[in-house]
Amino acid sequence: MAVPGGEDEQRHDFRLAFEAAPLALEQVWMKYFSIGGKVGLTEVQAYVYAALSIPPMERDMLAHALNESLNSLGVNGRRASYSRAIHPRADEGQAGVN
Repeated sequence: MAVPGGEDEQRHDFRLAFEAAPLALEQVWMKYFSIGGKVGLTEVQAYVYAALSIPPMERDMLAHALNESLNSLGVNGRRASYSRAIHPRADEGQAGVN
């Protein structure tokens, strides 16, 4: 069972978005690598199929690479999730700030 917000859930979201995309994993990996990703294609393939874990920052860059690729193609639908919120929610505001 996936832990909410955990690696399993993030992997699942990535796979759903990727499998609906008109992209090869190699294309997503090239985008990921071009934005600073450090994990090789073989390791990314193993991650996508739940055979390997990768660090949260690398998972987030991989998700970002897929999402950017989908956006540039004008594809609507699912997007890969991130390991943490990029922007704080409005109800999480800073203490003492009005």
